[in-house]
Amino acid sequence: MVKIDEELSNRALSSLLKHCSTDESLRNDKDVQVIINASKKIGIKNDHTPRIIPLRESKLHRPKDLRILLITKDPSTTYRESLAKDETTTDLFKEILSIKNLKRRFRGVKSIQLYKEFDLIVADFRVHHLLPDVLGSKFYHGTKKLPYVIRMTRPYDKSKTSQDCDSAFVRAQLRSICKNTSYVPNSDNCLGVRIGRVGKHSTQEMVENIKDVVNFLTDKSKRPQGGVIRDGISSMFVKTTNSPSLPIYGEQK
Repeated sequence: MVKIDEELSNRALSSLLKHCSTDESLRNDKDVQVIINASKKIGIKNDHTPRIIPLRESKLHRPKDLRILLITKDPSTTYRESLAKDETTTDLFKEILSIKNLKRRFRGVKSIQLYKEFDLIVADFRVHHLLPDVLGSKFYHGTKKLPYVIRMTRPYDKSKTSQDCDSAFVRAQLRSICKNTSYVPNSDNCLGVRIGRVGKHSTQEMVENIKDVVNFLTDKSKRPQGGVIRDGISSMFVKTTNSPSLPIYGEQK
């Protein structure tokens, strides 16, 4: 069981946020991450699919604060109409594209336009696996804008056809993606997880989020989505994209 040193974590985060406010090279850094080094390799193939980590107290985003793209199977018309009819999902997405239209308009180099235009991309699970070839390396080089998986209807709802759209279920999934954090498994021993935003979350809120992240990743009862760190944590750090890493756990050599 990893016990988070709250005093040390708060000091490190305070120092990090102060550094971001005074260092011109860090002024555009917004996301604060906890970097977790596991004692042994995680050993899971990277499938480029973010897994949600629930946060109990401090939420990261609200859907209305983000520019969100939804990618559906063809045709997208029925999904677009269903979401437009429900007042709770009318303005949920900035744009809705079918996989066919995505290929036609944004394949290859043009995908950079998508990367800059949208804060978040979610895709129907039936087309999600096609996106690496369509979106290209810009999206898959890191984890910042990896597309999330959603379902257009609830699993095993036999009353729905492949073209149906359950707007309430779509909204619930999107809210979960936005308010919580996530990780992408890999075969190495290092994971980076967002725990807050510069100027939005307090150091204590980020500490609470670190606790939730560590608990989810180390608790075997959370498997298969969680519990991927099986042999303990050797060290942890906090940082922004371009800042130095500040230790919050483990002996530093």
